[in-house]
Amino acid sequence: MPSVLGLMERREVRARQELESWTEVLEQAQVEVDAARERVERARVGREELVSVLAEESAVTTPVSVPSGGEVAAAGGSNGSGPVHGGRPPVWLPGMGEEVLSGVYREVFAAVVAASEPVNGVELARAVGREAEIKNEVEKIRHRAYVLEKRGWLVRAEDGRFMPTPEAVARDASPAGAERLRPGAGTA
Repeated sequence: MPSVLGLMERREVRARQELESWTEVLEQAQVEVDAARERVERARVGREELVSVLAEESAVTTPVSVPSGGEVAAAGGSNGSGPVHGGRPPVWLPGMGEEVLSGVYREVFAAVVAASEPVNGVELARAVGREAEIKNEVEKIRHRAYVLEKRGWLVRAEDGRFMPTPEAVARDASPAGAERLRPGAGTA
């Protein structure tokens, strides 16, 4: 008759083997989940880019009023009754302030303006409260900065860092103002 201790040891071995088996299944499932998340994100970014390109191709410039009181032209998507909000930021035009930006685009622009020097994607991700250790989060924020660059709100230095277009922050309504962007101006 086997001893009770021997039975318990065999039971522990079987339980450990079962745990290892389920751990392998779980690890493989996590790999599949991560791959699926990446595919979803690539599809989302691709869709956003396609929508942006199609909107740019068919955009009709219409006047919109901005809170500062001036009439300016903004690229499509508005009925003329207020600032452009929604998916993509408008193309920057003289007289526009960051109040016409919405969502993450406004956060990214404000973070770049508030920075004392040009910033990269990791620094931007941190500035808008995203986890900079997660590559996907950094890429989302960097993508927003690229869109703002294409629409005239930001410029990119040779090293890939972003800074505001001097004209986009030259208005008094801008939180950082244009003073720090002039050659020879001190950085604070």
